[in-house]
Amino acid sequence: MPFATSSSDHHYLQALALSEEAAFDALFTRYYPGLVRYAKTLLPYPTDAAEDVTADVFCTLWTNRAHLVVQGSLASYLYTAVKHRAYDKLRQQRRTPLRFDEDELSARQPEFSYLEPDHLLTFQELNQQVLHLIDKLPNQTRTVFQLHREGNLTYEEIASLLTISINSVKTHMFRALRFLKSALHVSGTL
Repeated sequence: MPFATSSSDHHYLQALALSEEAAFDALFTRYYPGLVRYAKTLLPYPTDAAEDVTADVFCTLWTNRAHLVVQGSLASYLYTAVKHRAYDKLRQQRRTPLRFDEDELSARQPEFSYLEPDHLLTFQELNQQVLHLIDKLPNQTRTVFQLHREGNLTYEEIASLLTISINSVKTHMFRALRFLKSALHVSGTL
């Protein structure tokens, strides 16, 4: 069920269509922090990619301001736009694999620079294993897990964003954690 556009959002959209920068600034201030948090759940590394995707959505919003049609809530529109841009970015990243030398890896993870090379390799393998297991989660469960753990959103915020009940969010989190613990235990990692 789509949410109605709030009266203030509707007012800002009308002003935006008339090229009023103050309306754009107000929308940017209202939605940018939450959109960046959400983009970081979809694009956790590098963090500037999430900010780039979010900024790109706002650039498109400004560019298409005269012809913009928002059905439902503006928040849903913006979060969906960020999600699609993030997925585009992930597809682009998959086409060009990243390669890091050892020094660059240490620079990107300074909190682990004290580790010996064999410890660093073990950490990288465990991290890859966990990321692989997260990818195996069902879509909705994975989204809830990433929004909570990586996006630092509360259960209430996730329920509102995904238009599901708080109990559904709790169930998805329980299933995700149970699956990850079980899979790591079976593999001998835990």
